[in-house]
Amino acid sequence: MMSHDFHPPSPRTNPFASRHTRPGAIPYHFDPNGNDSDQPIASILSGLRQHRLGLIVGNHGSGKSTLLHGIAESLQAEFPGGKWIQLTGDPDRPPLRGVSSVLANDRAVGEVQATVSPGGVLVVDGAEQLSPWGRFHLRRRARRAGHACLVTAHRDLRGFHVLHRTRVTAKLIEDLLHELLRDHPEAREKLKRASEGGLPEMLDDVTDVRELWSRLYDVVGLPAEKSESGCSSNRLDALPENCPDH
Repeated sequence: MMSHDFHPPSPRTNPFASRHTRPGAIPYHFDPNGNDSDQPIASILSGLRQHRLGLIVGNHGSGKSTLLHGIAESLQAEFPGGKWIQLTGDPDRPPLRGVSSVLANDRAVGEVQATVSPGGVLVVDGAEQLSPWGRFHLRRRARRAGHACLVTAHRDLRGFHVLHRTRVTAKLIEDLLHELLRDHPEAREKLKRASEGGLPEMLDDVTDVRELWSRLYDVVGLPAEKSESGCSSNRLDALPENCPDH
């Protein structure tokens, strides 16, 4: 896994900047009561060993990529020689460009899959960005090559066994806000004042946590810390921590 120097956040930085909220920056919360996460991780690994083609499914911004970052070390230990690829797509793209993007994703996944070691795992974050034909080839290549495949998607996908469903609850939002604001007293005060002007309505019926962080970033209005970004690595032990969650 990648390691980073610890830098305590400045009280005047924005706690909702991507540095603090991107996948991998906040641990995935399995249990709203804060119980140990070892059991659900073990269940995901066990299901992947059994079914070989596993799926983590949930709405946009519900924590799928964050979950992948949280279990990456366990995946690498259980399925050594794995690879990771993250797919993205613009929902507003023109139809022809959309077809071209999907076909490019199909090719990219095929190229990465060819480098997965036997007994390893291919992680595809955003498998709904593949064509049905591309997902069929993904499954067939995994069976023939003898490796597992773990994908994320916004919906159930044919041929993949659901191992976990990500969900956004009021308790989850409360816990995440507490964690993000813990070392940011000025931001806490700004949100407290904003709560008198309609902030609670912003928190109602949240399904996309990343979109919520974006809106709260504007409410707080503090500067963000500068950091480098990049999403180029396909190695499972060097995850694309700056890439957006799906």
